[in-house]
Amino acid sequence: MKKLISIFITLTIFMLHQNTQADPWVNTSNIYLKANIQLLADTGHIITPVTTYPLMWHDIIRDIKNIELNNLTPNQLNAYHYIKYQFQLASKNQIRIKAQTSKNDNRFVTFGDTFRDKNSIQVQFSMVADNFAAKLSPSFSNSRNDTNSSNFEESYIAAFIGNWVISLGKQNRWYGPTWDTSLSLSNNASPIPAIALTRKSAEPFTIPFTKVDIPWTVTTFMGKMDDSRIVKNTLLWGFRLNLKPFKNLELGVTRLAQWGGKGREQSLSTFGDILIGKTNCGIDGVVCEGNTLNPANQQAGYDLRYTMNIFDFPLSFYGQKFAEDGKEGTLQYLTKAQPQLGFDLHLNVFGKPSTVYIEWADSLADCGERDKIGNCYYEHSNYETGMRYEGRAIGSSYDNDAKTYVIGTISQLDINTHMTTRLRYLDLNYDNQDKAPNNSIIGNTVSSIAEQVWIISASIQHDKQNWRFTLGTDISRSTYTDKLPNSNDLNISLTIEYNL
Repeated sequence: MKKLISIFITLTIFMLHQNTQADPWVNTSNIYLKANIQLLADTGHIITPVTTYPLMWHDIIRDIKNIELNNLTPNQLNAYHYIKYQFQLASKNQIRIKAQTSKNDNRFVTFGDTFRDKNSIQVQFSMVADNFAAKLSPSFSNSRNDTNSSNFEESYIAAFIGNWVISLGKQNRWYGPTWDTSLSLSNNASPIPAIALTRKSAEPFTIPFTKVDIPWTVTTFMGKMDDSRIVKNTLLWGFRLNLKPFKNLELGVTRLAQWGGKGREQSLSTFGDILIGKTNCGIDGVVCEGNTLNPANQQAGYDLRYTMNIFDFPLSFYGQKFAEDGKEGTLQYLTKAQPQLGFDLHLNVFGKPSTVYIEWADSLADCGERDKIGNCYYEHSNYETGMRYEGRAIGSSYDNDAKTYVIGTISQLDINTHMTTRLRYLDLNYDNQDKAPNNSIIGNTVSSIAEQVWIISASIQHDKQNWRFTLGTDISRSTYTDKLPNSNDLNISLTIEYNL
């Protein structure tokens, strides 16, 4: 990382003398931008796939420029201007300072949340040249455990080669069509340092003997989980294929695999076995003898989003099925596939353009063993820290064995002011068990016992010239199956950003 920092500083000094453009990616920090992009995608004006973040600006702004404004409804026109403004803002501002404070850490991180730790300060330097882009984003934070840490979240360097982007850095990723959280990969945990290869433009392929064009994009990364864990420096491979066979249907396929690390095999042949799914002792043709261990911890799944019009308002149904590795049944599918379902509607709420969504998810999995249900999603017998990084699951914000119900709104109050509201009922760790309740780096990171939580959340964001202010609040009430005393909590946060 020290070498990476030196490279960033050198490139920053050089690039300040160059003509700079926009940050090439839309990241996971702005849920209002996501909502407006999704509205124009649902109404057929943005044709590129949009359920994989970070999302390339390249196709978004291309599609925006091709829109006939006379064909837009008032809400779609608002979305058009907001997206265009955010692109112009990213183009003109290369330095951003962000300071944030709150009463507590953010227990459950969702798309668009501005913080994890209760206090932090961050400075971002971003630049883009013809075939190169970079962002240096040092930050310093203080958590509720009174521990201090520095980070380089959202820092990267990237090179453009034809229609491909090669990048190195720490970028938040979000795979899937959901709003509140994602079973596969979300921004709940701090981003993992990784090298990635991504298709720059979703240029379509044509089905042979037809005139049907299908836009598609793909991204893959290899990261190192360099936090405190049982298997040190575990590698994490990720893959995401996203395609749009019709304007109102988007499909995605995701794979994740933990492998390698200290004392573990990480040869090319081992990675080849991972690619073809040959990693489970005794059931994949893999013979494990003596001290030989399963060479990887894999997850895989698919998601879709389908849109229709209801009284001229776009209504979408979406969901994903995401599974741990293994086999079940005569068809030999992946086991432990867990569902996440939802729908959203773009409409006016009290006269304000809004996106309203409802989501449900369940991460309590059948572990494939007799009388053993639970304590296996995001877990593994050999990679015991599981699909977690720096104390948080890399997928669902609610970790495993949780059933969650969420209703939320994303609204534009005026041209510079936006608001989100969310009501959540969370049945956390509802099997009332934990894999290792006395070990902080093994097992459920949210609650070691069954906990039922009601949370009302709201945030309001206001832009004024180069300033952005975000005020948020969470009010929660928890009850416990073990008859512990009920607990109430109030968390208030304030984030201030300034673009130079």
